[in-house]
Amino acid sequence: MKYYAIKDETHKVIVESWEEAQSVIKECKSPKYKSFSIKDEAIAYLEGKEYSDGVDEPKAYIDGSFNSKTLVYGFGAVLIIDNKEYIFKKGYDKVDEYTENRNVAGEIKAAGFIINYAYKMGIKRLHIFYDYQGIEAWYTKAWRANTKIAIEYQKFSDNMNGKIEVVFHKVKSHTNNKYNDKVDLLAKEAVGM
Repeated sequence: MKYYAIKDETHKVIVESWEEAQSVIKECKSPKYKSFSIKDEAIAYLEGKEYSDGVDEPKAYIDGSFNSKTLVYGFGAVLIIDNKEYIFKKGYDKVDEYTENRNVAGEIKAAGFIINYAYKMGIKRLHIFYDYQGIEAWYTKAWRANTKIAIEYQKFSDNMNGKIEVVFHKVKSHTNNKYNDKVDLLAKEAVGM
């Protein structure tokens, strides 16, 4: 579901359809508006506050990307520990056995990288925010792995079992989530887009 937050000097409104949003926008003198996948994010936007995902423990946002012109896949990631941000991006510019998986290869590389990085930092519990379901489903084995990179990711999951607890959070892509948008941009930069 999408939430459309619209505001100006006299309006502060959240609606659930673009048609309703257009109607409200027409009533506004100088409207500002955005769409969100989480209602609390829309409320925070109307109040001029920054939305909090409610997670105070170490957390990471990850995303992958693929440049179809250069065949480069890569990822962007932000790890947040005690309000300090660690920013990462990496592109894989040599065609390899994962290239055919396009952006999914970047998504999986991001998850593996950030879990391993957090583990090496001594983190015992990490929250990961992602927008591609396979990140959680392959790690937890809810999905059967049928590509080389997914199979290797599941082996990585087995290896990390008992070393670090990973809590997954699905977010919708391209819905004005601050950190999801940030890692999307980092992933695109990593592949030269």
